[in-house]
Amino acid sequence: MVRRVIGAGLVGAASLVGCSSPMFHVNDRSDVSTYVTRRDGAASQSNPDGLRFKSGMCDASELHPEGKQLTEAHLIEFLNKQQLDVRVERPRSDLIYLIVSGAGTDVPVRLRVAVLKNADEAGAELHAALLQHGPGAWGVRRSNLAVLGAIGSLDDDLTFAAKTRLSCWGMFMTAGRDDAYSVPGGYREL
Repeated sequence: MVRRVIGAGLVGAASLVGCSSPMFHVNDRSDVSTYVTRRDGAASQSNPDGLRFKSGMCDASELHPEGKQLTEAHLIEFLNKQQLDVRVERPRSDLIYLIVSGAGTDVPVRLRVAVLKNADEAGAELHAALLQHGPGAWGVRRSNLAVLGAIGSLDDDLTFAAKTRLSCWGMFMTAGRDDAYSVPGGYREL
C-alpha cells in the first residue's frame, strides 16, 4: 500500500516537473558571458532585462534586414552553413519542426517554425507563443518567419542562440514572468 502511494506521488511530481523543466542544456562548457553582457557589465543571471549580445558577434551581411518572403528552407540553409545537423519533421502541412544537433547540447534542440504572411504577423505570433510558454521560452524572428525554441534556462537559451548564430539570423526574444524581452546586439528589424 505504501509503495503504491509513493509511486503515485512520484508519477504526479514527475508530470509537474516535466511541464516547467528545461528541455535542453548546453553541456560543452560554453559560458554565456562569452556571448552576452548586461548593461552593468555582469553576465546574464536569471533576468533578461538589460542583456545584450556582445558587439562583433555577427557579420554585417547577416544583420542586413530581410525584405523578401522567407520559407523554412532559408533557415535550414542558414543552419547548414553553421555546420549544424538539421532534420525536418512535418506533423501537419502547417507545422514545421527543425531538429538541430551539433551545437553542444545534451539533446537535439527542436525549433518550431511558423511561415506567416509578413513580419508583423511573425512578431505577434512569436510574442504570443513566448507569453503562452512562459519563462524559459525563447525564439527568433526574421521577416515573415517566427521560430520558437525549446525551453531551456536563460543562459542555455542565450548560449544556444549565439553558438548557432540564430541571434545573428533573427531578432532574439525571451520570455520573462509576465512579458517578452528582446535582446539587442544581433539582428534587428524596425
